[in-house]
Amino acid sequence: PKLTAEGMRGFGGLWRRLRPAYACGPMQPPKFMGVASNGLRLMSVRSDKLQLDVTSDESDEPAFFDDWAADLDIGATLKEKVKRERKVHDDGGAIGRGKRKRAQAFVKIWEGTGEITINGKPLVEHFYDMAHRAEVLVPFEVTKTEGKFNVEGRVKGGGPTGQAGALQLAISKAIQNFEPGHRNSLKRRKMLSTDIRRVQPKKWGKVKARRGWQWVKR
Repeated sequence: PKLTAEGMRGFGGLWRRLRPAYACGPMQPPKFMGVASNGLRLMSVRSDKLQLDVTSDESDEPAFFDDWAADLDIGATLKEKVKRERKVHDDGGAIGRGKRKRAQAFVKIWEGTGEITINGKPLVEHFYDMAHRAEVLVPFEVTKTEGKFNVEGRVKGGGPTGQAGALQLAISKAIQNFEPGHRNSLKRRKMLSTDIRRVQPKKWGKVKARRGWQWVKR
């Protein structure tokens, strides 16, 4: 069978998009069908506008459907959802790593009563600022798992702000490894992405990276 001009006119811009890749005549059957999966999907939806000339069984042209469409699996071109698996060690714990500015954090979580230790100290002793403590606990609030995990973390480098951000990212990744079902809620809050911002180096002739010296006229 071959496509008629009336049938292709009903597709609007579809034929104009696919025609350059075919490298064939104006109404000839396509030769390169690797790029036509999207076109075939639209053709299946708009089948009422497609007109096929099936009056002739004998034709010198290659069959439009018999060559490739019979064996073409449109669903195979769609990306299947990747099902994440739990990454839990034999002792029942999950780990996560995170960075923020110059700070690096390594965290291990397991089911428990909610005890959090950072570098061998309780959370309230490692961070004196309430804002930094709250930043570390945000992943548990987002996933509604407050008091269900024990946390043991190690952090080095940077200051309190960088260490709090690194611990938050590490805890978020550890929760995702322990229970992949929490990934969507964490990702919506952008808590699984590393903040790549860094401090600009100081420039010569400047007080800091951009700050200039105060100018005095007299």
